[in-house]
Amino acid sequence: MDKPMPTLRTLLAGVAVLRADGPLDIPITAVAYDSRKVEPGALFVAIKGQHTDGHAYVEQAVARGARAVLVDARQWGHAPAPDEATLVVAIDSRVALAPLAAAFYDYPALRLRAIGVTGTKGKSTTTDLISQILDACGHRTGLINTVDFKVGPRRWANDTRQSTPEAPEVQALLAAMVADGCDVAVIEATSHALSARWNRLGGCLFDVAVFLNLGHEHLDYHGTLEQYRADKARLFEMLGERTPSGRRKGEAWAIVNADDPHHQVFLRAAPAAARQLRFGAGPNTDVRAREVAASATGAELTVDTPWGSARLRLGLPGAFNVSNALAALSVALSQDVPLEQAVAALGAARGPRGRMEPVLMGQPFEVIVDYAHNPESFEQVLSMLRPLVQGRIIAVFGSAGERDVAKRAIQGEIAGRYCDLLVLTDEDPRGEDPLAIIAQIAAGAERAGRRADQDYRIIPDRSEAIQAAMAAARPGDLVLLLGKGHEGSIIYADHNRPWDEAAEARRALQALGYTAPADSG
Repeated sequence: MDKPMPTLRTLLAGVAVLRADGPLDIPITAVAYDSRKVEPGALFVAIKGQHTDGHAYVEQAVARGARAVLVDARQWGHAPAPDEATLVVAIDSRVALAPLAAAFYDYPALRLRAIGVTGTKGKSTTTDLISQILDACGHRTGLINTVDFKVGPRRWANDTRQSTPEAPEVQALLAAMVADGCDVAVIEATSHALSARWNRLGGCLFDVAVFLNLGHEHLDYHGTLEQYRADKARLFEMLGERTPSGRRKGEAWAIVNADDPHHQVFLRAAPAAARQLRFGAGPNTDVRAREVAASATGAELTVDTPWGSARLRLGLPGAFNVSNALAALSVALSQDVPLEQAVAALGAARGPRGRMEPVLMGQPFEVIVDYAHNPESFEQVLSMLRPLVQGRIIAVFGSAGERDVAKRAIQGEIAGRYCDLLVLTDEDPRGEDPLAIIAQIAAGAERAGRRADQDYRIIPDRSEAIQAAMAAARPGDLVLLLGKGHEGSIIYADHNRPWDEAAEARRALQALGYTAPADSG
């Protein structure tokens, strides 16, 4: 027998409601925040966004069959209820979306071990590694991150351009994981999704919270580093989350990178009952790396843990991936995976698409695609690669429009210090002037002593920029394509340009006469 639909009254149990005009004991078939996706019997949640306001589409939602409409008191005021639908006026309709979605799907996280990972960089790689390790060690996992969605063995690209989707999509994915027989959900928890203003992850009832690092990112949204940190720390506060009826799961874990100076803030945010685990290379760690030998292709290290010591051979390049691997290993150990099994699984794991991804077409120089798009990740990637490259480093990158402006010149300066040639180009200009964005990057490059047309070139069209970088490369050089990684489009003011960075690199190499070697696949 099909499960009965929840009533509007049931869904509103966790929502701050000011008034309701109309019946509440009506079945609800879906929760939608896009009026175009409303189906008969749905609850439409009107949200004011950056470019559109859902309150303007209430009548359209009712015409499509919405039985109820939830609006924001600040936007709706004292307007009358729409015909043929119950009107619910909430204090904050966006904040209400998460508890509504969780209640509609009957809190699927209660039937999963929910693992959340936050940090400025490394979230996608770490969540993917956790999923791979646990799958290899007898669990069945689901995954939600910037690159991919995964439910059991089924994996597909996350083309939403949101690292953490809106709450209804998150809860629907969790419900799909439960239906598939998964016992673990691994979720990339961004600062936007965690902030009280968005609250996309409310109702996920996390069992494990992981903190990787904190750096300069998204300050345009959060305002200050302190607020950015506080929003990320909400993941640890949520380890004590309960359903409106008081349901809660068992043991919780707070896992932090003890090498990051902010880690104590995250531990203090966790409930007192949560078990703590610190990872890193320093002395005050539980899962510690020592004797680390990192390269552009991988790393070898010894790990000391409360469960014993082991030698780890990691197939991911760079010292920064050692930290990501320690985080993933810590999660596995917290979930009772034996150390030997966890180390073996981690050694066999691979990074996600667009993260230090090599492009091999038989060319006499290296080409790597990476998602690095902020000052911290630029510093990490470039400082790691510089000593390993005998020739020149040629970097192709831009900076996103309608996002943190301050980081643009910083990225240009960092790249100017490490690279021999910069090709400055578009990276999601959105509604801003692409040349103005590039000029801000160039100003930073000039602070590092780089000169226009000699040490850096301005080529807004990203295809042409990649072609120019490939044409300039000589044997022994490295062409580094930064900022797009796995992303499937470049966003302009009036259109989205379909995009595949690795495919563009291959096309540019083919135009120069290079073809894939027979064993490259």
